[in-house]
Amino acid sequence: MSDLILHHYNESPYAEKVRALLGYKGLAWRSVIVPRIAPKPDMVALTGGYRKVPVLQVGADVYCDTRLIAQVLDAHAPNKPTAAGAGSFSELVENWVDVNLFGRAVAFTFGQNVDHLPDVFLDDRAALRGAPLDRTALKAAVPLAAQELAAHIGWVEIALSGEHRFINGATPGAGDFTLFSTLWFARNGRFDFTPFPSVAAWMEQMQAFGRGGPTELSAAEALDVAAAHEPAALTAWQGDADASGLKAGQTVTVSPELLGHGTAVVGELVALNPERITVRVHSPRCGKVHVHFPRLGYRLRASS
Repeated sequence: MSDLILHHYNESPYAEKVRALLGYKGLAWRSVIVPRIAPKPDMVALTGGYRKVPVLQVGADVYCDTRLIAQVLDAHAPNKPTAAGAGSFSELVENWVDVNLFGRAVAFTFGQNVDHLPDVFLDDRAALRGAPLDRTALKAAVPLAAQELAAHIGWVEIALSGEHRFINGATPGAGDFTLFSTLWFARNGRFDFTPFPSVAAWMEQMQAFGRGGPTELSAAEALDVAAAHEPAALTAWQGDADASGLKAGQTVTVSPELLGHGTAVVGELVALNPERITVRVHSPRCGKVHVHFPRLGYRLRASS
């Protein structure tokens, strides 16, 4: 089996979620550090245009989005499953964090650190959002973001004050790792967890899983790995009932619904089912690559 190669950067909360998953599962992995801002020529050569982190590479297969990455890691360590199933409580927690908590954590942390963020970084994030970022407005948003964060974390404090050690119950699940990475980001923004002792203790438990066994790998070496492999065999096509009406072999564009400006991938649609989109991309630097996305959260359309 090919090595797990994580393309990430240290400050990314989404990447921290995957690093924590790797630690919990005790998996060895190769670490490719990606620039925080565009351009990202090596990553784009691998993904066909997607530049958000993290992405997980396994040979000539590239997996985008942490929910899909969690499913892939479950396949590598089935003794410690964490990926949320459709309609599960853990999936509900993930959705609550993504919709209600993450934006507040970002507003708080960016506002707290805005004096230390270079213009080029803010410009890059504004390009992803498709809207400008103003330093004064970011600072002004901190008090309200802190208040709203505290209100939401208060709910978590009540939940973790009961008999279970984790949000998921006796063992951590997808909701724990999604919540942890968001609160880790807020903690990096100097959010005060003193009023929330159960949450603070839970975060220490999550931190104690470590981050697995990373070894460094250069971006060029990762591209060489992709070039030396063929994508894994795909499951049967299931796209006939998909609302897009698209067929295998069509040239399509896939882009995130959120923060998706400038991150579209154009390729040949080779697999589609209710859970996953797969497109084939031909790269001059690494040959044929399959790039995989979750079906939900991504826009799929015929390429004009």
